[in-house]
Amino acid sequence: MSHTDDSLRALARAQGIYLEFFDLHGTKHEASPETLRALLRALGTDVDNPATVYAPSEVIAFAGDAIAVPVSGGCDWALLNEGGAVVAEGRATDRIDLPPLDVGYFDLHRTGAHPGQSFVMVRPHRAPDLASKSGTDTCWGTTGALYGLRSANNGGLGNYADLGAVAATFGRAGAQFLGVNPLHALGWAMQDIISPYSPSHRGMFNIDHIAVEGGLGPTPDGDLIDYAAFRQTHRAALEAQYVQRDIAAFAAWCATCSDDTRQFAEFEAISEIHGHDFRTWPAALQTPGAAAHKAAGKRAEFHLWLQYQSETQIDAAQGAATRAGMDLGLYLDLAVGPRPDGAEVWMNADTIARGVTIGAPPDHLSPEGQSWALAAHAPGPLAQARYAPLRSMLRRLMAKCGVLRIDHALGLLRSYWLPDDGSPGGYVTQPLEALLAIITIEAHRAGCLVVGEDLGLVPDGFREAMNTSGLYSYAVWQFETTGTGEILPADTLPPYSLACFGTHDTPTLNGFWHGTDIEWWHRVGWVNSGDRAARHSHRARQRTSLREICDIPATARIPEVAEAVHGRLAGSPAALVSVQLDDVFTELEAQNLPGTINEHPNWRRRLNVPVEEMAQSPVLRHIADVMTTKRGHGARPNSTDHSEEASA
Repeated sequence: MSHTDDSLRALARAQGIYLEFFDLHGTKHEASPETLRALLRALGTDVDNPATVYAPSEVIAFAGDAIAVPVSGGCDWALLNEGGAVVAEGRATDRIDLPPLDVGYFDLHRTGAHPGQSFVMVRPHRAPDLASKSGTDTCWGTTGALYGLRSANNGGLGNYADLGAVAATFGRAGAQFLGVNPLHALGWAMQDIISPYSPSHRGMFNIDHIAVEGGLGPTPDGDLIDYAAFRQTHRAALEAQYVQRDIAAFAAWCATCSDDTRQFAEFEAISEIHGHDFRTWPAALQTPGAAAHKAAGKRAEFHLWLQYQSETQIDAAQGAATRAGMDLGLYLDLAVGPRPDGAEVWMNADTIARGVTIGAPPDHLSPEGQSWALAAHAPGPLAQARYAPLRSMLRRLMAKCGVLRIDHALGLLRSYWLPDDGSPGGYVTQPLEALLAIITIEAHRAGCLVVGEDLGLVPDGFREAMNTSGLYSYAVWQFETTGTGEILPADTLPPYSLACFGTHDTPTLNGFWHGTDIEWWHRVGWVNSGDRAARHSHRARQRTSLREICDIPATARIPEVAEAVHGRLAGSPAALVSVQLDDVFTELEAQNLPGTINEHPNWRRRLNVPVEEMAQSPVLRHIADVMTTKRGHGARPNSTDHSEEASA
């Protein structure tokens, strides 16, 4: 290895770039010089003329603890809260002794021989837990695809009124939460995007789910959603409703909305003129400011109104959930990142890593690895910005729900970046302690539980650090296996976790039983005929192991299999257990096949049971009985039916 390569590796290591990693099969991958250079550029480092590595001046402490901050030489200091008021001040020689502080963010200013500022994050020891929210140690809930709901009025795509109605139905059945895929804004001008995990901005909300006054008629009979046709009808209805809007109520909301929301509305208005990708806009409009404000004009008010409608209706859905007996209510999802062409990147140009996107090396979800085509915030610039984009995003989402799931929580420790120049991908270290501090602070303020989706290649100590901070793990039972692939008993599932049999990225229980995921892998060319046969043989062994640990008869049909599997899940030590809507109603096909875009009908499948028929569904009542027998929180016969309020 040359001296140049040694210097490059030393610089990369200093910047937190992994020089090597091990994949799912234990194979070591060393980062090539091309990868190291690309990742260094993404971090803002000039490889040929590197400056001093940026080290943020941060203090992380626990609420109520005394805080000692070392200093070099004497200084005067003042501690300011988020409102800019001085909460403590003094003179120090070798250290600053701060008083015990409440949860929050502070700025520590120093003057003297070594002036400077430090960002002080005072966090709770733990994020809120289930006992603090419900008074119980275990509960159950359901998760599903909002877009796939059928109803009498949604016109083809599940909406926020449907969300409230389903939450109320399951709440009365004893469920304590209803989880859905991300509700992030996809972008008005980006007509081709349908994946909820490819958002324009994660802190804004998806206007496709707004329930319009008077409705759009019943969901079409087809099994798959026609997004283009729906959006054409839906958006025309939104335009008409905007003309007749309640001006006073909208004005009152506008008086409280954030600058971020206003900037987002301006982005949306400009995108109607210049297209969805701001990188192709005139130079003066490629960042927020006076020119963008002028270009957006009056049209920005319409997009602001759409956010008002979204937020108001999500709040109504959460209200319907809690009134029906849910202690937690909505369980929302935070995507890994935004699209590089979208509003979140436009609004946060100073913190975005350039020339890379986020992905994942090969794993059990996708044998070919994944390129998610999502942008990443660079650790150093994000720290310089006091993590403002993350803080505001978490605050907005946690205000709408009782549980927030962080997709790919491993990204709190390290993120797999794929260079745009085609170089192999590599891992970049993330500021775990600072990110956990921010998550716990925001969760504490909102009273929100947090679930970290910690599947995949989990480094030693990560799960423990997450759980110690109060973040629940995410246990997918079909992945909990022995070394030879047999599924482990449910009593081995981790106690401090949300456990489920499958997710939107896995086969449904019905599909798992019949190997439909294997057939799809063969259909898209990921496995040959020999591999296909071997995988079906392996799946047969998994079925056998499930039959043994769940006492499933050889003649059992899918409803009996589902009852047995969910009964064992209900009796597991996991704090939270989730049953997929697709599994409640015995759907066969999965919502998503990771690693595909058009090869599989991702994000298009509709549920077979309409929202209005769920409450009377025998399978729902049966699953609810199975879950509540072992989990508690039985049906509430005296609960008021708020389904009409939820759809208002």
